[in-house]
Amino acid sequence: MLTLSIEEKQFISRLEDRLERVEERYQEEITDFLEPRLQLVAEEYLRSKKIKRYLFCGGYETAERKRLVLYPEYSEPSCDMAGITLLEFQGRLDFVSVNHRDFLGAIMSLGLRREKLGDLLVTEKGCALFVQQEVADYILQNELRVKHVPLSVSETPLDTFIPPEQNTKELHIMVASMRLDTILAHGLNLSRSKAMDLIQAGKVKVNHSEVFDNDFICRQEDLISCRGFGRIRIGEQSGETKKGKLKVCLIKYI
Repeated sequence: MLTLSIEEKQFISRLEDRLERVEERYQEEITDFLEPRLQLVAEEYLRSKKIKRYLFCGGYETAERKRLVLYPEYSEPSCDMAGITLLEFQGRLDFVSVNHRDFLGAIMSLGLRREKLGDLLVTEKGCALFVQQEVADYILQNELRVKHVPLSVSETPLDTFIPPEQNTKELHIMVASMRLDTILAHGLNLSRSKAMDLIQAGKVKVNHSEVFDNDFICRQEDLISCRGFGRIRIGEQSGETKKGKLKVCLIKYI
C-alpha cells in the first residue's frame, strides 16, 4: 500500500467527490493531467473500492502524463471522453539550442498551470504538446516565442501522431551494490556526496515515488529521475566480476 502525502490525500478527497457526481448526474468526470505517481495513487484507491469504470488517457499509447476518466454504468468507455488536443509548434530553430525545459517554460509563460498540459515531446522542427481541449484555443490565439524565435502552432489529429524516438545512451558500469546513491552517481556523472544530498533533499524518485534513503536497493527496470539532472533506467545485470562487483547496464535519457 502506498504511503500518501498530504497533497495526495487531498487528491483522493477530490476523487471521491468526482465519483459521487458520476453516480448522481450519470455523466463522466475527467481530472486534469496526472503525473505517474498520482496515477498510481488513483488506481490503488479505485481498486480498493472495487471501482472498474475508469480509464487513463494521455493522447497516445505510451504517454506519461494522463487524464483520468470516470464514467457511469452502461457508458461506452473511450479516450475521446478525455478531451485531449494535440498542438504542434514549429520555428526556425536550426541555429538555436532548445530543449524540453525551454519549450515548456515558453508555453507556461502564457499563465497556464502544468496540470492543464500533458506530455511535451521535442521534435526535429519544434515540439508536440498534448493539452486539455479547454485551453487549446487560448494557446492557438497567443503569440509564442522560445529563445526569441517565433513559433507557429497548429492543431493535429491525435490518430496521425507518431511519437519521436527517444534518445538514450547505454552506460556499462561496475558497482559494489545496487544502492540508490551509487546508481545515481554513476548514471548522472555525480559525486557520491552530491547524489546523497539530492536524495536527502527529496529530488530523487524511483518509479515516480520519492525516495529519501541513500541505501535504497534498486532493481532491474527501475526508473530513476532526479529533478534538474534527468532520468535513467536500470537495464540488464550481467553477473559479477572476480572481485564481486556487479556488472550493470544503465539507460540514460538524453
